[in-house]
Amino acid sequence: MFCIRKSIDIDFAHHVRGHGGPCIHVHGHTWRFEVELQAEELDDDGFVVDFKQLKQGVLQPCHALLDHSLAIGEATWSETAPALTSLGEGLLQSRMARHGTIATSDTTVTALSGAENRYPGGMKVAVFPFSPTSERLAKWLFDVASQALTSDRVSVRLARVFETQRPVESVAEYWPS
Repeated sequence: MFCIRKSIDIDFAHHVRGHGGPCIHVHGHTWRFEVELQAEELDDDGFVVDFKQLKQGVLQPCHALLDHSLAIGEATWSETAPALTSLGEGLLQSRMARHGTIATSDTTVTALSGAENRYPGGMKVAVFPFSPTSERLAKWLFDVASQALTSDRVSVRLARVFETQRPVESVAEYWPS
């Protein structure tokens, strides 16, 4: 069996709905999303898949969705959208004094495997159909990779999400049983 692995680091904040500890608060991490692919046979070029294909088909779309965003679940979004709009407007207003505009650099709506960007008051929010814990994000990443790259020859072995990398790793993994 051949196996390849590639990862990308993504800076974003999240909120864990109903958490009994400090994760109830909005807080951020430098996350690492990592995907492993496997195949019994290599393609004609000698690859499981070209690393570029894994990067462009899975990791870069995850980065586009999540980079410098607030990740929340749909239930939290439903309850807080008006407050997030007000917060986004207030935060972006700080640009006016320095730049003469409050326009954001990008408000492209990105949708990926049930998650999508929304821009309340111009603030980037990634809304998931679940509360975005590391474990649920690992399963979601596995599904994203499976949809993009699974074939008769290639399968996703596992998806790994590093919530923290330093000083000590905190990692969630998902693979089918």
